Amino acid sequence: MWLLFKESRRFEEIVTTRLEPVDDEGLNGISCPLCSWRPTADDAWCCQSQDTPEPPFHSCGTMWNTFATRGKCPGCSHQWRWTSCLRCGQWSLHEEWYESNRNHGKRLT
Repeated sequence: MWLLFKESRRFEEIVTTRLEPVDDEGLNGISCPLCSWRPTADDAWCCQSQDTPEPPFHSCGTMWNTFATRGKCPGCSHQWRWTSCLRCGQWSLHEEWYESNRNHGKRLT
């Protein structure tokens, strides 16, 4: 009955991006290179370029687990070079979060 008072009976369309679920086991070997904090599958980052070391770009605000996509935003496809630690708040190159990159002497600049 309340639909009679609306301008239109058409419902707004909502678009979402669906990702494969990330499990904690898939995050083995990932830790902050500065404080050693380990992310879980429930942790999320936001595609927001303000106050980051990323070069300026049009960010989209998508929230997702950056390690599920190796740093690529599923909303706007921006490939993040830097990732912030949700514990210490510091920024590190995304590839340095992968312990295998640190253990093999790869230091990305």
